Amino acid sequence: MNIPFTLFFIALVSTFIAISILRPFAISINLTDKPNSRKIHDGVVPLIGGLGMFLGFFITILASTVNLNDVKFFLMASFIVVIVGALDDHRDMSVGFRFLFQAAAALIVAGVAGVNIDSIGDLLSRDEIYLNSWSIFFTVIAIIGAMNAVNMADGIHGLAGSNSLITYFSLAYLAYIGANEQSFIIALLMCSVIPPFLLDNLCIGRAKNKRIFMGDAGSMFLGLGIVWLLINLSQGEAPVFKPVIALWLFAIPLVDTISTIIRRIIIGKSPFQPDRNHFHHILIKIGFTSTSVLFIISTLSTFMCVIGIFGVLNNIAEWKMFTGFIIFFIVYFVMTYLLILKTKS
Repeated sequence: MNIPFTLFFIALVSTFIAISILRPFAISINLTDKPNSRKIHDGVVPLIGGLGMFLGFFITILASTVNLNDVKFFLMASFIVVIVGALDDHRDMSVGFRFLFQAAAALIVAGVAGVNIDSIGDLLSRDEIYLNSWSIFFTVIAIIGAMNAVNMADGIHGLAGSNSLITYFSLAYLAYIGANEQSFIIALLMCSVIPPFLLDNLCIGRAKNKRIFMGDAGSMFLGLGIVWLLINLSQGEAPVFKPVIALWLFAIPLVDTISTIIRRIIIGKSPFQPDRNHFHHILIKIGFTSTSVLFIISTLSTFMCVIGIFGVLNNIAEWKMFTGFIIFFIVYFVMTYLLILKTKS
């Protein structure tokens, strides 16, 4: 399978162009993020990263060899979450309204496209666990969860984009060695549209007044793409990897989201009520700079993906990979809980 470098270039350039065109438009219609008690940044920032990445992806997929009939429902679901995300960025929709459209997009993927989690693998060293009639429900929850996990990780400059880029790169590698051309191209295109966003988001070679954010449109688009690929590569008659590997490839956003929800429930808060107790917030509270936090979490995310890939290449038993992930989750939860207590003392 050849690596389509031409598509990589088209995606890069088209995303750069889309962002450049969208910037003045976003400012003119007030599609911007303003500082508040939870959002600390300088001035108003255009929320166009997600729109730019989606346009770059969409333009390039049309020029690729991917059969559009095979991805038309993914494009449809992506269009829904990007548009709804952009409207939410512009007008701050209610949580319920946003969940409604996330569920609609998830149902298109699971119920219409038939991209479902039918098996979660042999997690208990007994036999493969099939979801049967629960498959669509479980898939919809997984899709909504993945989109919101990326959204919750979008707390400091570059974090959600970097975590997603690491996951997409891992998925592209596994799709390549597994000879799954369609998933490889989709993952490669995602790897291509994220760097132009990161350059402006992190102001690399840019003035700070040129900064942009991905917004809910971007986090939901990236989350949807990740879960689409995870399902396609771990399910079916010839999966590239076992379902448990998906946990490792998406480990940091997943574990941080679940940990945060559990902590909120324990203290009697709504799991949907925002706070500043995510891992990246905690590290900043104890004295790390945003740049250091980005490096620490990106390194950890890379390490988790490497473990997942190592498990695939060495055909490590699913129950062992699952046990290792549960141990990591417990350590992560306890460590972040203790650090939160430390910052309050």
